[in-house]
Amino acid sequence: MRRVSVVFGVILSIGLFSSALGYAQTVSLPSEQLSLGAAVWLPVTINAAPNGLHHYAFSVTVDAPEIAHIEEVRFPEPLRDFASFQIAPDGNTVQISVRDENNIIAAGAQQTRLAEVKLRGTFGGRTGVTLAIREMVDDRLNAFNVAVSNGQLTVAAAPSAPTLVVGVDGVLVGDIVRVPIILTSTVGGVQNYRARVRLERRDVATFVGAEFPFFADQQEFSITPDGDEISLAARDGANAVQAGAKGIILAWLILRGDLPTMEGSPLRLLSNNITEDNNNSGPLPSKDGLLTVIRLENLPPEFFGPQPRDQETLGDRSPLIQITINDDKNEVVSETIQLTLQDEVQTLEFGWQSPGAAWDQTTHLFTVNLKAIGVQLSGNVQARIRARDRQGAEGRFQWRFTVPRGETPPPPPSGKTIEELLDTDKDNRLSDLEILKALDFWIKGTELAPGLSIDDLKMLALIDKWIKGAPLRPSASTLRLSPVFPVPY
Repeated sequence: MRRVSVVFGVILSIGLFSSALGYAQTVSLPSEQLSLGAAVWLPVTINAAPNGLHHYAFSVTVDAPEIAHIEEVRFPEPLRDFASFQIAPDGNTVQISVRDENNIIAAGAQQTRLAEVKLRGTFGGRTGVTLAIREMVDDRLNAFNVAVSNGQLTVAAAPSAPTLVVGVDGVLVGDIVRVPIILTSTVGGVQNYRARVRLERRDVATFVGAEFPFFADQQEFSITPDGDEISLAARDGANAVQAGAKGIILAWLILRGDLPTMEGSPLRLLSNNITEDNNNSGPLPSKDGLLTVIRLENLPPEFFGPQPRDQETLGDRSPLIQITINDDKNEVVSETIQLTLQDEVQTLEFGWQSPGAAWDQTTHLFTVNLKAIGVQLSGNVQARIRARDRQGAEGRFQWRFTVPRGETPPPPPSGKTIEELLDTDKDNRLSDLEILKALDFWIKGTELAPGLSIDDLKMLALIDKWIKGAPLRPSASTLRLSPVFPVPY
């Protein structure tokens, strides 16, 4: 049970710290889940600014730097010219400072995004993501205090043996993206390293360069004339990667997006060689990456693009659903976004704040990560999405795709789902004791009922619902309270 107590100690501290201070205004970070090598943008928001904001400064720190790495920061477009940030060389902390010279965050502003921090999962586990406020000054030039609500990042388990992992990322057509090569762990440290990576679909993107971390010297890289392969090498000149280190980024591959693709292009790690500090040398097991290229479209009032290919066949029962939503004035109302997925056995609805969903107001990309919440589709799928802009214009778009059919497991004798079996007090939410019960079943690998057990992704989804106090199952009351509205057929 030691593992259970540690998990709860981290999660419960998030809420206790901010509520104990008693401040009316709160700056917060959300909690997120992601796979090893993937990245996520965490928004930093303030719930209310009665007197506006003149300037502010804060830091974001990953408590367990081996689990995640801070890669980038971005700001709402009107604030970019007066914003700055500095990421520590090891990627565990970023200092952020912004001046609102144009009174963008005016008096009375609510639920305002101050910045977004991009974190990359580099090793399996859970880590706190901590906010430290250095300064908050309102438009009257009065400094004020705020409560802080820290976030938590959960990264899917890493392989037990040292492994080289190529990251997963997306890029707009014409833009540049940095995709890392991650060493999950090392037994004997690192003296020098080499790797060769190929972009499987040379038409969708091009390698344009490579970057190396602070400890690397004797850096070199070469790119094939077609731009579809890159070879790189470097040495740990600072002796920074020592025996037992975890979650180390050895290099970043720099690619330019050329052609949109819904399914993405694999980034194949063709070869690698790692020489340890004791001069042991050889290749490590590897995990390929994936690059998705998207294009922004401008299609009012049906402002959806790039348009997915109708009747596309996908190999994954938990695909990553991505579609761009954009109007001519970039004024899509977040609360109106709704995606409906209907397969042969279920109908799923996602809004901008639903578990597994993400809405990026900068790139206008709406994403639903089915794998992160343990949802699988089956057979023919009909997808429908709609949204409205601030002028009330509504856009709708629908398409179809196919995934492999899944075997429907026989129902347990009780005929109940995992959620129903865990919800012993019938309040449609997970209490502390009920989530402890779920963790116990998950850790021991035992079944709640014949043929009904909790896997890793299901456990992450249950923890997410427990943290947010979200309903376990749809009900009449939750539908009335939800920002997601049903889409008529």
